[in-house]
Amino acid sequence: MEFQYEIKNKILKKMVEKKAKKLNISVNQLIWGYVNRGLMSDALNDDVFNKLHSKKFLKEINESLGVD
Repeated sequence: MEFQYEIKNKILKKMVEKKAKKLNISVNQLIWGYVNRGLMSDALNDDVFNKLHSKKFLKEINESLGVD
């Protein structure tokens, strides 16, 4: 799976580029590091994981997307 993104906010873009340069990694690696950290915190936090995977929450998502 491949995602494409664009940082439109100029200030945020400069901050991300500066942080990536400081860590000696690419902007893409930095972005995915934050994404993965968020996913891992969901996986490690039972309350958040259970809420996001509850039948009620998934039903709301399906209804909002028009999925049966």
